[in-house]
Amino acid sequence: MIYLLIFILSLAWTGSCSSIVASGDIQEAIDGAIPGDTVMVYAGDYDPFTVDKPLTIQGIGSPSACARIQEPAISIRADGVKLIGFEVVGVPRNQDDKFSYYMDQSSRKPHYALNRPNSGILVNGDDVVIEDLDLQGSEAGILVEGSRNFTVRNSSFVRCERGLLLQECRGGKIEGCSFLECEKYGAYLEGCDGITIEKNEAIENSANGMMLKESSECFISDNEFVGNWNGLFLWNSTLCEIQENRADRNSYYGMVVSSGSNNSIVNNLARNNGGGEFGLLGIGISIQENSSRNLVAGNILEENFNGLDMTRGCRFNLIFCNEFSENSNGLRLDKNENNLVYKNNFKRNLISGYDNASHNFWNATVGNYYDDYSGRDRDGDGTGDDPYWIPKGSSCAVDWRPLMQPAEKVIDPENAWEDLARYATYEPADDLPYKVENQTIMIGKKEPGKWWI
Repeated sequence: MIYLLIFILSLAWTGSCSSIVASGDIQEAIDGAIPGDTVMVYAGDYDPFTVDKPLTIQGIGSPSACARIQEPAISIRADGVKLIGFEVVGVPRNQDDKFSYYMDQSSRKPHYALNRPNSGILVNGDDVVIEDLDLQGSEAGILVEGSRNFTVRNSSFVRCERGLLLQECRGGKIEGCSFLECEKYGAYLEGCDGITIEKNEAIENSANGMMLKESSECFISDNEFVGNWNGLFLWNSTLCEIQENRADRNSYYGMVVSSGSNNSIVNNLARNNGGGEFGLLGIGISIQENSSRNLVAGNILEENFNGLDMTRGCRFNLIFCNEFSENSNGLRLDKNENNLVYKNNFKRNLISGYDNASHNFWNATVGNYYDDYSGRDRDGDGTGDDPYWIPKGSSCAVDWRPLMQPAEKVIDPENAWEDLARYATYEPADDLPYKVENQTIMIGKKEPGKWWI
């Protein structure tokens, strides 16, 4: 009886929803619909409209909606909206027109703000899904503010200033989208948490293919960053997983983590970054500006100027099981301390390693494989008996246990973090010419390991 009642109620609810054909005026059809309805929109050119209830807006034959100054082509102001199969023509940035719009009191709408960019689509709702969208020429293609579980898939953003702009969003997915020839960013996320970004392509965007600022716990997988100024850029972001992406032929950086901690950068390909019309010396992956406790493992870094670059105050990062090949500098470390570099393979690089003004560790129980190592392994244990001196930089860094054969690509983060804690133990006080022991100042050494008062 209970199951029968549920079934009857289900049929009643289903029966209450219907499909409505918008004949010329989409807003009129939306105003007449009830939550759960589908509004069918056929090919044609349409004025801006607002969706303020949970509806499916289904485009058939790629209907086109055009934005105006400070008026999105489509405004979504409800939860549970689906928008499928539209073309959207946006409005580029124009400060003079925006100022004139806000000076005209008769046309200004109370829910628009002066600092909001011209957007093709504006989203202020949770659980919104946008699919099969073609959008071009907007200051912000889609602007999403404070939404939960926003999803956009199988859509293209062409020649916008910023293709997709997410602010303070939680959860959701960006999947199967193309970001092409945008003036600044293909996609820009600020203050976002838990966003999944996968199977997208960011190609020939003038600044960054994708930028994540002050975001956390985002999953970035299986994306392509090709021909941008920088491919993927994370700034002050934490606990993100960056895996199985490809950064190829970007003008400067393939991938960057700046002022970020506890991120995982695993199994990515960064190749042939640099050059372009400005002839820049490109970097495959860059960790910089006080970034700490990031895992960089299993990546392939080839044909860059620097394969991997780590600069300025980075500490306790783990660099292992990476393949460095045919770079000018395989790995370049500058002004860092307590980073562990081991189980990497350096092949056919002009210079395998550079360690400057730093105190890092190039081996644990084993070190790295260098194809220019000329030492011997007399006891046959697989590690060289002679140390490998890192060729460049002022740190006089040494790998005390260089591998005789390339390391296998076995990524075991748990054991690797234990190795980092065991071996990366440098304290800046170790370099001082004095120390305090039992309230006595010890000011020098007579011989190694012995101090005097």
